[in-house]
Amino acid sequence: MKIIIWYCLLLLLVIGFIVQFVSSELTFGGFKIPTSYSFYAIGGSCEFQVSSLVSDQDGLDVVFWENFNSFTTYNDIQIIVHNETAKLISARVNCKINQCSIAIKANSTNGNYLYFSTSPLCLEIPQDFTIEQISDYSYNYFTSTYSCYVNVSGINVDPLYIPMLTTLEDQLFSVSMSLENDSRYKLTFLGTPKTIAPTWFFQYIDGSPKFNITSPFNSSISYENSATIDYIDNSNHRMNSQFNYPQFWIKIKTNEKYPYINLRDSVFLPKIVSSNEDGSFNYYINAKTRNLDFSNSTCILSLQNYSNLYQVTNKYQYEDFQFVSTSCTFYEWTTTDGIWIFTRFKGFLRGMNEIEYRWSGGKTIYQSFPFGFTSGNNTGLDLGISILRSGDTYSLLIGGSQAISMRQPDFKNLSAPLITGFNILDTFSDDDNKVLFRFNYSTPNGISKIELYQLYQNNFNSVLEEYYVYLSTDFNIVSGDLKNGTIEFIYNYALRPNHYIVLKVYDSNSKNTTLEQNSYYSSFLDTLSFPQLYEQDFGFNSELISNINFLFNDVNLTNSYGYNIMYLEINNNTQLPFNPSLQIIPQWDNITINGEWINSRYEFKFYMPPNIVPGAFEYAIKTPNLHYVLNTELPDEFQLNVISNHVDLMGPILTTMNKNPSIGIASIDNENYNISWIFTVTDYNGFDKGYVIAVGSVDNMLYNVSIVSPIQYSNEFTYQFNITLNSSICISQTYFISEMVLYDRYGLNSTFYINKAVDFTPNINPLFKIRDRDLYSIETVCPGGNFIQPELKSFDFQPKSIDVGSFNRDVTFTYGISIGSGIKQYPYVYLTSTTLQPLKCDDVIVNQINSTYNEYKCTLTIPYGFGLPLNIMVSLYGLIGFGNYFGYPSSSLLSLGYPNFISTKFSIMTFNSGGEITGTSSISTDGGSLFIYGRFPQNGEYNVEFSQGYSLVPSKKSGSIIQVNGVKPSKSPFTISINNRNSKSNLFTITPYKITYFKTILPPPPPSSKCKGTPICGGPNHGTCDSMLGCICNSPWIGVDCNSKVIIIPQPVFNNTSPTIILTTTTPTTTTDNSISYIAAEINIVAIREIDYNNNVLHSYSFDKWIYTSNNSSLSTYSSNIKNKDGLTTTTTTTTTTTTTTTTTTTTPISVNIEYFENENKIEFAGQEIIMKPSSIKYTISIGQYPFSTKLSQLQLIISATAVSSPDIDSCSNKEFDNTTSESSDYIKLSLSSRSLYGRFIKRALIDSIPISISNELLDQSFGAIGDSHRSQSFIGINIPIYSKNAIIDPDFSLIINSNQSPTNEDSICSSTLKSTSGLTSAQLTGIIVGSVGAIAIIF
Repeated sequence: MKIIIWYCLLLLLVIGFIVQFVSSELTFGGFKIPTSYSFYAIGGSCEFQVSSLVSDQDGLDVVFWENFNSFTTYNDIQIIVHNETAKLISARVNCKINQCSIAIKANSTNGNYLYFSTSPLCLEIPQDFTIEQISDYSYNYFTSTYSCYVNVSGINVDPLYIPMLTTLEDQLFSVSMSLENDSRYKLTFLGTPKTIAPTWFFQYIDGSPKFNITSPFNSSISYENSATIDYIDNSNHRMNSQFNYPQFWIKIKTNEKYPYINLRDSVFLPKIVSSNEDGSFNYYINAKTRNLDFSNSTCILSLQNYSNLYQVTNKYQYEDFQFVSTSCTFYEWTTTDGIWIFTRFKGFLRGMNEIEYRWSGGKTIYQSFPFGFTSGNNTGLDLGISILRSGDTYSLLIGGSQAISMRQPDFKNLSAPLITGFNILDTFSDDDNKVLFRFNYSTPNGISKIELYQLYQNNFNSVLEEYYVYLSTDFNIVSGDLKNGTIEFIYNYALRPNHYIVLKVYDSNSKNTTLEQNSYYSSFLDTLSFPQLYEQDFGFNSELISNINFLFNDVNLTNSYGYNIMYLEINNNTQLPFNPSLQIIPQWDNITINGEWINSRYEFKFYMPPNIVPGAFEYAIKTPNLHYVLNTELPDEFQLNVISNHVDLMGPILTTMNKNPSIGIASIDNENYNISWIFTVTDYNGFDKGYVIAVGSVDNMLYNVSIVSPIQYSNEFTYQFNITLNSSICISQTYFISEMVLYDRYGLNSTFYINKAVDFTPNINPLFKIRDRDLYSIETVCPGGNFIQPELKSFDFQPKSIDVGSFNRDVTFTYGISIGSGIKQYPYVYLTSTTLQPLKCDDVIVNQINSTYNEYKCTLTIPYGFGLPLNIMVSLYGLIGFGNYFGYPSSSLLSLGYPNFISTKFSIMTFNSGGEITGTSSISTDGGSLFIYGRFPQNGEYNVEFSQGYSLVPSKKSGSIIQVNGVKPSKSPFTISINNRNSKSNLFTITPYKITYFKTILPPPPPSSKCKGTPICGGPNHGTCDSMLGCICNSPWIGVDCNSKVIIIPQPVFNNTSPTIILTTTTPTTTTDNSISYIAAEINIVAIREIDYNNNVLHSYSFDKWIYTSNNSSLSTYSSNIKNKDGLTTTTTTTTTTTTTTTTTTTTPISVNIEYFENENKIEFAGQEIIMKPSSIKYTISIGQYPFSTKLSQLQLIISATAVSSPDIDSCSNKEFDNTTSESSDYIKLSLSSRSLYGRFIKRALIDSIPISISNELLDQSFGAIGDSHRSQSFIGINIPIYSKNAIIDPDFSLIINSNQSPTNEDSICSSTLKSTSGLTSAQLTGIIVGSVGAIAIIF
C-alpha cells in the first residue's frame, strides 16, 4: 500500500546517514518531526519543526545545526534540555522544493565528533489530478450526513494531510475528506450532494492554490414523490428558560427513509419521533445554535423537496437567564494552610435558574438554589461563598457579574510538581475504551487536582478548541504519599481525529505541570505519547465482510421488545486483529455491544425496543479507532428488517393545559386556597410515571408532585396539580412550572427544565404544544402580615478531622433552628474544596423538639481524596421563611461561634488491605466479564468472592480497576468483595439486568396436530378446537384431546443417589366394577450420547455417580460429570533413562434440578410461558461445555419413563408419542386403563442462553423398551444442537386420569381376560393397584 511505502520512505529520510569520524560514545536519538508535517510545499517551500536528542556519557560539549546548502535555513533555534551528558535541541526549518537537507554536528568533551543528517521530502503540489467516484451514496444516521468513496489520482498520497473540497454554496453544503487506503478517500457531505452545487474547489493544503473541478457527485438518492406536508413555524418563539429553544416539527411523507433535513448550526440532529396513519413520519429537531446571539439568533431550516431545496429562515430572541450582580466584595483570612476567602455578591435572579460559578482554581460549576444564597429573595439577594485557596492569583465570576481577582500570596516552594514517570496502562478496551493513566510525582506542596483537556484542532484554521474537560480530585494514590508517590486515574477514552489530550497536574499552591502529546520531558527522559487509536490502520471495510445474518429477521416490534443476535463473518473465517463492536441507536442513545468470537464468526447480542422506525434496522460495525461500516453501505441480504405498525420514539406530551384561576390574579383569602394546573397527558406507548415541580418566583419554594395515571400505561388521561396556600402565612408572588419529566412504559422521556443553565439534552419538551406561555404561571396576592423569621440556634459536626484516604469517611452534622412563624424549607449542609466542588448532604432527619424548635441531623460520606491537600469548608444554605431565604457560609458560621471547616489528612492503604469497591460495569443475568472499580493495593493477591459461594481470580488488575471473567449466571442481585491476603473489602451489591426473550420474535411453530378426541377436544365443556393450534383445553382438563385431569398426589420422596423420581397415588379410586385403582411411575435420566448428522452414535456416556443436594422440601439438585472421550490430552516427557506419558481427561458437568409443584404455577422458559399443573414434577437439566467431534454433531439426552399397575387386576397398557401446537411441545402418554403418566417435552431449549427450537424422538426400538398389560416403558431422546458454553432443557411429568378408558389398538397390551372379549366392558375399566414399584433395569 502507498501509505506504508511513504511511511517507510519518510522513516529512512528522517534517520538519514551518520558519519562518524572518530570513535566515540556519542549517541543520536534521531530526528523527530511532528505528525503535522507535510512534504508538499506552500509558496515554493516547506516549513516544519524538528528536534533531536544527543548524548555522550563521557561528556558532551557543543551541538549545533549544520548548513549543507543555501536552500535550507534554521530559525527559532532552542536548547530545550542541557546537562553535562545530553542536549535536546530544536529548530524551525525552512527549505525549498527538492532541496531539504538538515544536519547536526555534535562534539564531545574529549574531542570526538559526529555528523547526523537527513533529507526530508519537500515536493511541489501537483496540478494535474482527477477524482473518480467509485461508490454509491450511503447515509450516516449517527451524524446525519451522506458519504461516498472516490479515487484521487495524480498526487502522492500524504498520510499526514488530507485535501479539502469546498463549494460556493457553503451555506447549504460542505464536504470533508478522509483517507481510507492508497488513493481512496471517503467524502462526507453535510447536505445532499445534488447538482445544485455543480462546481467544487480542490485544495491540497490550506494556503495552497485552489483548482476548479466539475462535480462528479451525482446523487443516487431519489426524492420523487417526496413532499413537505407540514412544518411548525417558530418565528415568534419566546424563550422562558435558559435552554427553551425552538423545537421544529416537520411532517414528511417520502419513499426515502433518509430525506435531507438540516437545521444550520444546530448542535442536534433531526430524528424521526412518531408516525401518522397516512404513512408519513414526524421529524423533530432542537434549534439550539452553536453561536448564540443575545439579540436575535438565526435558524436556517433546509428541507429536500423533490430535486430542489426548500428553506425557511427563523429568528428568535435568545435571553440570558443568569444571575445579575449589582455589587461584589470579597474578604480574606490567611491561615497556616493557605488563604480562606469569602465573596459576597448582591443582585437579583429571574426565576429558579442555575447560577454559573467560574472559579479559576477549579472547574466551572452550575448550582441552583440554595447553594450560595445567604439572604433576601429573588428580587434582591445576597450570594456568599467561602473557599479555601492557596497559591497563585485567582478570579471568581458569578453569573453575568464582573470577576473578582485575588492576589497571589507569598508562599515558599512555588515550583511545579515534578513528573518522574508516566505510563498508559492496559486500555481495558472491552469496557467502553477506558484508559488507565499512571504517573509518578514529586512536589513539596502536595498533589491537589488533575485536569485533562481534550482539544479539537479545526481543519480549516488549525485553531485548538476546548472539546472536553475532565477534572479529578478523586484520583487514586496507589503508593507513597501526597508529596511523593504514584497516582492512577481512569479516563473514558473518546478521542477522534484531530483531537489531542493535555494533562495538567496541580499542587496545593495551584502550580501545575503540563503534559502534552509529542512533547519531551527531561524528568523521565521520554516523549509523551497519549493513545491515538484512530491513527491505527486496521484496514477494516465492507469488502472484508463475507456475510451478516441474524438469529431472527423480519422482526415485528409493534408493542413488543425484540432480542436478537447478529452473526458477522469475515473473509476466509479470519479473526480480525481487533475486537469489533456493534453500534446501534434504536431510540435516542448510542448503544455499543462488544463482539464475541465464537465458531469462526463474531456474535453480537442486542435488544430492539418496541415501536421503532420500520424497515432496515440501523446498525454499524465499529473499530477501536472509531471507524464505522454502516448498514447503509452493505447489500440487502445483510439487512435486518423491522416491522412496526406505529412509530413512537418520544416521551409523553401535554396536548391541553389550563390553570385555575384561568385569568387574572389569584387573591388568597382563606386557609385552604387551591391554585392548580389541569393538563391532558398522551402517549402511544402508554404513560408510566413522571413528576412536575412548581416554584415561587420570590422565595424559591418548591412544590413537587409525582404524576400517576389512574390506569397503568394509559394512552391518555387528565391530571390536576394543586398547590394549597394559606392566607395567614403566604406571600404575594407568582408560581410557575419550573420542571416536568414524563416517562412512557418503555423508558422514553420528555423533559422540561426552566432552572438549568446549560442545555444538556436533545429530549422533546412535553409542553411544546402549549403555545400560550401565560398558562405556565399563576400570579397570587396575599394579605401579608408580621412574621418572625426562622433562625439558626446551634450547629456542630463530628468528627472535626477526617482521613480522606481511609475507608471510614462519614461525617455527621447536627443543627437546630428556631421556627419563628414557621419554616417552609429546612437548610442543607454543603462542603466545598479548593476546587469549589460542592457536596450536599441530602439525607436529613427532622426531629421536632417542641413547637418552637426543630433539630436536624444528616450524615455524609466524603469522597476519597476530597479537599486534598487542604481542609474542607462547611456551609449551611436553604432555610426558607416568609418571603426570604437564609444561608450561612463558612464565614457566617465562624462569626456565630460554630465550627466551619473539617481538617483533613491522607493515608495510603496497606499492601494487605482488601481495598474499597466503588462501582462495577453492568452485567446481564447470563453472567460473563465484570469490571470492578475502586481503590486496591497496587500488588495485591486478589480473589473476587461472590455471595453465591464461588470466587474468581482477576484476569487484569491495577490499583483502580479489576477485571474478572466467567461470572456465573444469576437472575437475582448478588454481592461481591475483594479478598487480599485474608483481608476483605466492602461488600458491593450488583443487580444484573434481565435478559428477556420475547415470543414475538421466535420462529413460528410447526403445523399443528389435528384436533383429537371423541368427541373432539372432549366436547364444549372440556375444550375448543383451533384450526391452527389444535385443542385449547378449559381448566382443569389437559392433554392433546382435553380428556384428562391431573391426579393430585403427595410430594414424592427425592432419591438421594440419582435423579430418579417415583410418582404414586395413595388415595384409591373405586371403579364401576368395585376394583381399587392405583398407578405408579418412574422417571430416570439414563445417558447422554453424541450423534452425527446421520444419527450415527459417536460417543456414549452413562452416569456413574451423582452428588445430591436438597435445596428445600420441594426442590433438589443432582450433579455429575461425564468424562469426554475426545477430551484426552496426552503429554510425553523423555529423559535419558525414562519416558513418562501423562494423560488428562476433560469433563462436562451436568446438573439436574427436580422440582415438585403443589399448586398450579406459571413459569417462563426459553421465551415461552408454561403452566405447571398441581402435583407435577419438572426437570431442569443443564449441560456444560462439551468438545464436539464435528461441527455437525449434536448431543442426545436420553430419559426413560415407566408406568406400573398391580398385576392382579385386569388392565390394558397403551402409549402415545405426538406433538401439540397449543403448547409447542411433544408429549409421551403411558396409559394403564384410565390412568396415565403424562410427560411434556418443550420443543425449546436455552442454547448458550438463547432460545432455540429443538427436537425430541422416541427411542423404544433402540433401547428395547419393555411392556405388558400392567407396565409400559418408553425412552425419549432430546436432541441438543451444537453449542459453545451450555444447554438447558426443561421437561415435566404428571399423573393423569382419563375421562374415557384408553382406547385399545393393535399395539395395546391387555391382560388375558380383557383380550378374550371383543370389546371393552365395565370389567376392562378396572383401576390399577400399586403393589410395589421395583427397580426397572435399564441396560446401556
